Amino acid sequence: MKPYLGITGEISVGQPIVYESDALDKPYGVVFEDDGRTGYFYARDYNLSDVPFVDALHIYSVKGVLDSDTPSTLRIIWSHDWSKSALLLNDMPHAIFDFESKVGYSKDSFPEPDPRSAWRRESWKPDLKNSFYKKSGHPFG
Repeated sequence: MKPYLGITGEISVGQPIVYESDALDKPYGVVFEDDGRTGYFYARDYNLSDVPFVDALHIYSVKGVLDSDTPSTLRIIWSHDWSKSALLLNDMPHAIFDFESKVGYSKDSFPEPDPRSAWRRESWKPDLKNSFYKKSGHPFG
């Protein structure tokens, strides 16, 4: 069983762009933004109308991307219960938000969440794919 596709598109690292995707059955949303210097993945909880983003995960700094002149495919996917969202670049996962547990996962775990947000970081684990794919062996993780 495959995850739900929120959005797909193309990015050129360092070229400003924004992609947004909202959960179908839950009050959650995510945003990927490249502002020309960095790429970030943001989490939204629409129940908290006074807080635009409940968490943010650093994806890359443009200066650190070796193949920044090559366009990349971006996909935002959602788990079957619409409680988790993942950012994939060139089919490789870079970040996951678990809205029910209020956990952000990324390979560099930066920045720390705002302590007032009740969100936290946990270590990246290959079995995170199980929230999105029901069959093992999928190239995710």
